[in-house]
Amino acid sequence: MKKRDLVERLSYKYSEFEKEDLEYIVNSFFEVLKESLKKGDRIEFRDFGVLFLKKTKGIIFKNPRNSQNYYVKEKLRVLFRLGKEFKERLNSPCIASLDLGTQTFRLCVGKEYEGKVYYLIKDRVNVRLGEGLGINGKISKEAFKRGIEGLKKFKKILEGFEVEKYRAVGTAIFRKASNIDDFLKEAEKIGIKIEVISPEEEANLSLTGIKAGLERLGIGSNNFVCIDVGGGSTEVVCIKNGNKVWVKSLDLGAVVLKDIFGLRYPVHSKVLESVKNYVRECLKDLPKEEVEELVITGGSASLLGSLDLKLTKYIPERLHGHRITKERIDKLLKKLSNYDLARLSKVKGMESGREDIAVPGILIYSCLCDHFDKDSLVLSEEGILEGTLLSLIKEYNF
Repeated sequence: MKKRDLVERLSYKYSEFEKEDLEYIVNSFFEVLKESLKKGDRIEFRDFGVLFLKKTKGIIFKNPRNSQNYYVKEKLRVLFRLGKEFKERLNSPCIASLDLGTQTFRLCVGKEYEGKVYYLIKDRVNVRLGEGLGINGKISKEAFKRGIEGLKKFKKILEGFEVEKYRAVGTAIFRKASNIDDFLKEAEKIGIKIEVISPEEEANLSLTGIKAGLERLGIGSNNFVCIDVGGGSTEVVCIKNGNKVWVKSLDLGAVVLKDIFGLRYPVHSKVLESVKNYVRECLKDLPKEEVEELVITGGSASLLGSLDLKLTKYIPERLHGHRITKERIDKLLKKLSNYDLARLSKVKGMESGREDIAVPGILIYSCLCDHFDKDSLVLSEEGILEGTLLSLIKEYNF
């Protein structure tokens, strides 16, 4: 990581600061380190490590490019010695979770150390495994191939981090596709065993991740509804006084809606109204609760947040905790439904591979706001992926 990368990351976390001010702070910090080392001071970062100077002897070395020998005279070098806690954290085993959905496959590699969870890397692949599922009821050859290629990519990452313990969960598409057994067998051949989970387990894992994410944000609401609009289904969990009251899984997803209505872009206003009526019909049996917050998570939620913030790249630090008003949701819905796919792909915040399912996903969230009579949503970037990792930690008592 270079200084400019550090400034960039800090700007995501501390958006209230101007980037120029953060750049000044980072440069000043390293200048202080440099001057202290020049004086011969030993710099200790508690539990992380120590920086110090050491004089090295002159050496003769051969340049591999021209096979010529050179002499490098003695000089002072900056050395770093690992702290005890940092070394223990590095040596603790890596674990991983895989959230395999209708639209996207996601991977998280993390570690647990003294009760705290560290997320090391997150990756995602838009495999569109459920493309055409609403029509044919099975995974197409093209989607099958994309899914397996996505798993092969994840397998390489798992091997790179020497992951032995992982949990891979398959959601709506794995419960619905008639040829899913073939896919599960092919996945096992490359070394990934997939657990097909129930709608209730899916909702519970999402809730576990969301609760952890809310705690990181300092949001302690005990009365909320959490929603995960996926490609093939929508999971809704109601929390009252900190306890789970009910869990509902709806056969309603961004990919499913696109397939059922054969959406073409731009989407005609009459077609859009027809889709809205269908979604409202699907929501009519969902209990109407009075809650403090509607908390959303998952790929469609991240896309909605990215479009609202007009992000040019995926920045989870900016998205996590972002509040989106119903007014903004409806404005986005109206604007995007009037674009063709080529123009949609150029909209700031649009994720490649989601252009044709952005509108149905946003429409579902708009209808859910109406259903629960709320004028805004809070986005959690922690959901089923993180909840699955936390469940693995609990299972193996790391």
